[in-house]
Amino acid sequence: MAKRLSEKRSLEMARKRRSLRLWVVPCVIIILIVGGLAAYFWLPRSHFWRMRSHFLRPQLVEYPLLSEETPGWKAGPEDIVAFADTMVVQAKDVLIGLGVPPEVIKEVRLSKGEDPHLRWEVQSKVPDALPLAVCNLSLTHLAHQLGGVVIEGNEDRQGNELWLRVGLNDKQTNLFRLEQSEELERLAGRIAIVIDDFGYQDQNLILSFCELSQPITFSIFPGEKHTAWIAQQAIEKNHGVMVHLPMEPIDYPARDPGPNAIFSDYAPEKIAELTQDALASVPYAKGINNHMGSRVTQNFEAMKAVLRVVKRWNFFFIDSVTSPQSVAYAVARDMGIPSDRNALFLDIDEDEDAVVKRLYRLAAHARHEGTAIGIGHAKPNMLRALQRMLPELAEQGFVFVLAEEAVHPSDP
Repeated sequence: MAKRLSEKRSLEMARKRRSLRLWVVPCVIIILIVGGLAAYFWLPRSHFWRMRSHFLRPQLVEYPLLSEETPGWKAGPEDIVAFADTMVVQAKDVLIGLGVPPEVIKEVRLSKGEDPHLRWEVQSKVPDALPLAVCNLSLTHLAHQLGGVVIEGNEDRQGNELWLRVGLNDKQTNLFRLEQSEELERLAGRIAIVIDDFGYQDQNLILSFCELSQPITFSIFPGEKHTAWIAQQAIEKNHGVMVHLPMEPIDYPARDPGPNAIFSDYAPEKIAELTQDALASVPYAKGINNHMGSRVTQNFEAMKAVLRVVKRWNFFFIDSVTSPQSVAYAVARDMGIPSDRNALFLDIDEDEDAVVKRLYRLAAHARHEGTAIGIGHAKPNMLRALQRMLPELAEQGFVFVLAEEAVHPSDP
């Protein structure tokens, strides 16, 4: 009997422990929810969101997506029509990027004949200053990027005409006929180089940037030890000066924009005060661009507060495009501020040869668009790449301008 009572008590105690454990889980969940809501509503908003960003750091990087070397679309084995149509569209962009005037490029839609897969023929004159070998290499590279191949290529003995047959697998889809012409001039374009982060570097490096023969624009941190001196050196060598305005990045506090930075949750009055102080601290400046700032440039109200001061000072604005969701350029245009966007970061990879390749890309963009702005940083490899490439691009006909000359004028 005693043994049965003992077993019964043990079973009752086990049930109570299980019941207690079952209640613990919902109680803990309720406590966490209530605590989280309390933190959201009672803690200062700036503190809450910075805690949030610390624990949920997004992977968004601080440079524009158009600057990334990401692979594009590639045709699959059955994508014959898509490959042919994409090839003809992008080939025109490639030729324009090489300096071929767009009005001489003709695209002919072919009717189904002996080869049912051959859809497009591109016929174009090519400036005499542009080697057909360069065209051949560029179109071949494009075909490979899209998943295709050059099936056949021929050049006449004089080197004046080029024929290419491009296709997918063994099916030819596109025909190119290029002919050099002495009457055509190769298109060039205007390039504006903005070099960020000036303010704390070794003076010899700064003076070496100043010695570049082609004009560039120095974007200088406000309030740094050498801010005023750098601005003076730049102006004396006919370079431009901008304010490099620190702003909150998307992944703060993992990355710190530095002292006196603008945060998206600041009151408009505080943003205006910080902007005013920054503009006043950089002598000879005529414009600004953002340092980091992906969270601020995505925020309409924060950017309006910044740009109201920019407009009052009659400055121009360049959106560094550190976020693909940036609204900064659109807001500036709506406010009638002379403005533009960064087309390409030049030194995502700081290796000198990598910077040289991106300068070529910027030049191609300038040919295509007429004017292109590229941003680099005040570092030795950036300087060496500029020393190599600026004279070469100038010889090809490119015109280097200051950032203030490259921005779109304000709307009347």
